[in-house]
Amino acid sequence: MQVVYLDQNKWIELARAVKRPDDYPNLQSLPGRLRQEVDAGRLRLPLTFSNIYETHKINNPERRADLAFMQAFLSRGFVFRGRLLRRQLEIRQTIAKLLEIALDPPDGDWFLSTVFFEGAAEWGAFGQHVGISERFIEFIRAKPAESLYAYLIRTPDDVRTAAVRRFSAGSERLRAMVEDRRERHANEPLSMRRKIYSALMMIEDIDLILAQAGNVGAAWKQVADIGSSNARRIMNDVPAYYIEREIAVRLEAQNRPIEENDFRDMQSFCAVIPYANLVIGENQFVSLARQAGLDQKYGTRLATNLSALVETVDGWSSSS
Repeated sequence: MQVVYLDQNKWIELARAVKRPDDYPNLQSLPGRLRQEVDAGRLRLPLTFSNIYETHKINNPERRADLAFMQAFLSRGFVFRGRLLRRQLEIRQTIAKLLEIALDPPDGDWFLSTVFFEGAAEWGAFGQHVGISERFIEFIRAKPAESLYAYLIRTPDDVRTAAVRRFSAGSERLRAMVEDRRERHANEPLSMRRKIYSALMMIEDIDLILAQAGNVGAAWKQVADIGSSNARRIMNDVPAYYIEREIAVRLEAQNRPIEENDFRDMQSFCAVIPYANLVIGENQFVSLARQAGLDQKYGTRLATNLSALVETVDGWSSSS
């Protein structure tokens, strides 16, 4: 089973290749071949929250339906799990390794879910408080692709646009904070900005880190119990922290304003690089990831063109 992540623009290319095949001669047969590989169990094409959000915000109903169909039925409704659950497990595994505490490894596909909204947040963390029943969740699990497609095309427009506005407002507040920090540390060398970013992440997540330490039996009750060496190891060995830091310090060094899309792309890369075999993204973030050596650290192929996926499928065909 190969796990492949496609940036939103790559999904758009696939949808256009189906809609206007003459305009995409190199991709005409790719969607059908991908479906065969997914059906055969050799390929999985999970989505991230960013994919779902960006499809949901398309105002043209026909365009949204075409893209939603492509994403829902090639992904089979699989999504990369949200940031909180990934951090929790990654922190537990890292602390257990640091302290040589025996801990059962997670299931091989623990980072995936067939409940589409778990790309943002786990149902167990909030679902019962907002009236989502276990019976409804079981329905989504039984029909994940159909449920995702229905959500993307049937959400009332007023609900959909209100959700997009709220997300954009939250992103703007975050963007202002990042730009303020960026300005304050603009003259610092990369090594110092890396240390500052690590310290800020540790401070922000200290309660989470201590809680996960307790879950594996570590006797850490306060910051001083962790120690500077273990703190550095956590920032370097927890993928969610390491990837965010290494991309962020390079992104903020660029001579341009931070944009809302940057936050979504960064979180997608944090979700997919440690767990996907192939990541096909936009030039900027693939370049930043390569500069940081993330492809080598996690053994993940990085590409910017769907030709990499064509070559992968061709390779399977020739080997079989």
